Amino acid sequence: MMLVGILPFFGILSLLSSQFYANAYTLQNVTLLRKTLFQDYDKISRPKHNQSEPTEVRMCLNIYVIYDVAEVTQSIQMSASLKITWADENLMWTPADYSGIDVGVYPQNDIWKPGVALKNSVEDFKTLGDPSLNVEVTSDGIVTWEPYQIFTSRCTFDITYFPFDKQSCDLVFVTWGYNADHVLIKGPISGDTVDWTDVTSNPEWKINDVTCRTTIHPRPMMIFTLDIERKPSYVVINIILPLLVLLGLNSCVFLLPSDSGEKTSFAVTVFLSFVVFATIVHQTLPPNSDNVCYLTVYIITLVFESSVVTVLAILLIRLAGRSGEPGAFTMKALTCLGCLKTGNSEVEHDVYSLPTDKIQMFKNKVRPIDDPALQNDKDVTKLRNEDFDWKKVAYRLDWLLFVFFLLLNVVITIIFFAGVTQ
Repeated sequence: MMLVGILPFFGILSLLSSQFYANAYTLQNVTLLRKTLFQDYDKISRPKHNQSEPTEVRMCLNIYVIYDVAEVTQSIQMSASLKITWADENLMWTPADYSGIDVGVYPQNDIWKPGVALKNSVEDFKTLGDPSLNVEVTSDGIVTWEPYQIFTSRCTFDITYFPFDKQSCDLVFVTWGYNADHVLIKGPISGDTVDWTDVTSNPEWKINDVTCRTTIHPRPMMIFTLDIERKPSYVVINIILPLLVLLGLNSCVFLLPSDSGEKTSFAVTVFLSFVVFATIVHQTLPPNSDNVCYLTVYIITLVFESSVVTVLAILLIRLAGRSGEPGAFTMKALTCLGCLKTGNSEVEHDVYSLPTDKIQMFKNKVRPIDDPALQNDKDVTKLRNEDFDWKKVAYRLDWLLFVFFLLLNVVITIIFFAGVTQ
């Protein structure tokens, strides 16, 4: 009775033992399989018994890191690998004939490959894969090839919204030497066509999305499109914020007194600073006539404005140094603009310089200086001319221009940020 209960146990043990020894293949088994597979193997012809049918090549892109996005050379450089699979009908075997071997690893140059190359490469055009790489082959003839490479591809940049720009760059992989009748490129049977979950962060750019599409004209191609977005912090801190500071200093030119001797030198210094920033931005961006960078337009506008401010500063210095009395038209124009107060408050401090019969009139504030009855009074006319000389006119114009350019800079800056951040 006990013997009957033990027999099933020995049966299971025997089965497991046979399975273990069946999978414990040796070096001789591996060598025999390799020699058998490649004895009459043709690595030039497509591994398809029916040559009228195309070979389906399935492709998946794995992105690891973006090294550089160069606007000047209009290129993108990244580290990535392609997972390419296809069926090779000449590399099929029965695992039981070779002690259970179901996977083999062989040098890539020993088998047929679809000859995939990066079509829009900036560097030399060549097929992927290093001779030292291997391919993995399963017993049912499925070949898996994963060439790793640093890809440098061309990329057309739209610099309109720099530094808040988003770019789309294509990696175009083509099976060079084959048309759609011979090879068809498709995505993987299962899983995503693109894997960028393990991408190492780039300090300047981030990947928003990666899509792909296939085409058969003029030859089979797989096109991967990377949607990347610039991280604007560096440009904002090192270029835009200093520009805003210079913009404020540009308006402050009119706060300097005309007789200080520093008005024009300060204006010229600010002007040259704007020119330096324009040169820096120009060297950063690629030469492009198809679209214009808003930041470049903004800086050019500020350079032009700074040149106007410099000219006005020179004219105001000359105006303050004029001798003689301001004309009636000048006085009237400044009065209409609200820059001069021509009431009693302007002359109250000099009222005691008038004759005695005029003092009581101004103290009681009965008749202002612009009273028609006093228009022909020579003493009042003298007081007006002494109180408002050309230096005073230049001083008032300084305040008027300071407010004007301050408001103008605010409007220009709002328009710029509204344009680049849309």
